[in-house]
Parts: sequence; C-alpha cells; structure tokens
Amino acid sequence: MLACTYAFNMATFRERIEGHIVPFLVHALGMRRFAKLVVSQGLKQLAKERADWVVGLMANQADTLMVSAWREAMAFDSRRRLAQIRCPTLVVAASNDDAVPIHHAKMLHDGIAGSRLVIIDGAGHALIWTHPDEFVRVTGEFLGG
Repeated sequence: MLACTYAFNMATFRERIEGHIVPFLVHALGMRRFAKLVVSQGLKQLAKERADWVVGLMANQADTLMVSAWREAMAFDSRRRLAQIRCPTLVVAASNDDAVPIHHAKMLHDGIAGSRLVIIDGAGHALIWTHPDEFVRVTGEFLGG
C-alpha cells in the first residue's frame, strides 16, 4: 500500500524549485521555524495538538541530517522499477494534497500493473489523521479483497 507518496518528486517546475529552496530554508530558519512553516503550509487540516506534535518531531531533528535526507528524497527515482512490482498494490491519494499532488498517485498507479487507485475527496496530505475512517475503510476493503 502506498499513501500520499511518490516515485519521483522532481517532476514539475514547482517541485524542482522546492527541491532547491528547502535546504536553504532549513539553514536560514532553523529546524523549529522550518517545521512550523511546513506544518502551516502542508498540514493545514491538522488539529493544533497533532500539528504541535509534528512540529516537535521535526524540530528535534538535526538540520544537517534533515537537509541530507531531503536531498536524498529529491534524488530518489523509482519510476523504472514500478513495473517490477507484481503484488497487489493500493495507491491512496488525497484530492487536496499540496505536499504530494495527485499526479504522483497517478504516476504510481500507471506504473504498477493492476494497482488500484483510491482518491480520498476533501483530504490533504495529513489524511491519515484528518480522514481516518475513510483511510481505514479503503485499506480494509483492499486487504480483505
């Protein structure tokens, strides 16, 4: 099962710009302010308690490790390997995901033969917390099938 994720995250102009700007922002803002920025922009639907938890989780990471992980994630490209996936695969996407836009889910679905694509309407990148009932339902249907 793949949820709110990608095979290649440098597919659009916006993604390439973000790929280059994020390391600068981490260093310029520091981890806590960077984490607050990320949560305020990418996880807008979260309740304050959950948002604060995510900020704390991110803020406690070393900035050098965050930048290194970010660069590796931006260099990651598994598009060629998608056709090798032979197991039943569920691709779950959020209709309003600004962090990992819907074209990524379609890329995964198109690349994995026989995969099932489910788009959760009204959800953003934090769909596991904002739409847990729908997420559990589609996952359960897939696993039970």
